[in-house]
Amino acid sequence: MSLDVVIILAGAIYGYVRPGKEDKVQILKSGLRWGLILGVVLGVIGLVLNRSFVAVGAGISGVVLLLVVAFVISIEFIIGTALGDFLEGVIKK
Repeated sequence: MSLDVVIILAGAIYGYVRPGKEDKVQILKSGLRWGLILGVVLGVIGLVLNRSFVAVGAGISGVVLLLVVAFVISIEFIIGTALGDFLEGVIKK
């Protein structure tokens, strides 16, 4: 089972279990916030452990990469929550 399917399944469970419609914009903002925090923390750790200009470039690209990964994971989770909200409306009626 690929990680994408697991993320969508987790989102569907989250959307189904929580009553009402989920705030998808807030989920996206939260995912991007966590991606930025993790990217900055890991970038600073990389800079501290390896003090060179290559580490600065790797740190900056690491932050950008983690933001992109967090965005993709958030979108997959939002797709799952939309599916869960749909199932909640169909099954619980």
